[in-house]
Amino acid sequence: MKRKVQAYFTVEAAMIIPVVISVILFIIGLWFFQYDRCLLEQDMGALALKGSAVNAEDKTEAAEQVKDWQSRISRDKFVLWNQKEVEIKLEKDTIAVRGSGELEFPFAGMDFWGNAVWRAQARYENHRIDPALFVRNYRRIVEGE
Repeated sequence: MKRKVQAYFTVEAAMIIPVVISVILFIIGLWFFQYDRCLLEQDMGALALKGSAVNAEDKTEAAEQVKDWQSRISRDKFVLWNQKEVEIKLEKDTIAVRGSGELEFPFAGMDFWGNAVWRAQARYENHRIDPALFVRNYRRIVEGE
C-alpha cells in the first residue's frame, strides 16, 4: 500500500519563508545602521565636549589638540558602515564638529529608496570655555561679589 503525503502547505511556505527571511535581514541591517549612527553621535559629541574645555593659548594649539583626539577615535568599531569625514571648525568662542558615515547595502534588492547607500551625519556645536574664567565667575557668584 502506498502512503500518500499531502503537501498542500509547501506552496505557501515557498512564498512566505523568503519574504520572512528578507524582512528579518532588513531589520537586522537597520539595527546595525542605528547602532553605527549612535556611535557616530557619541564620538562627535565627545569631540565637541573635549574641544569646548581645551585649555590652549591660541586657536591653532586648540585645533591641534582636538585633531589629535579625533585621530585617536577608532574607526574599527563601526559594524556595517564607513565613516566618511570628520570636520572640526574652531571659531572665536565656539567649536563645531560634524561627522558623516554611510552604509552600502550588500544586496541589490534592498535599496528601496533609489541608491544602495544610506547616509547619516551628526553635528555638535559648543561654546568654548576658559577654565580660569569659569572658576573666577563661579567664585564671584558664590562669594556674592
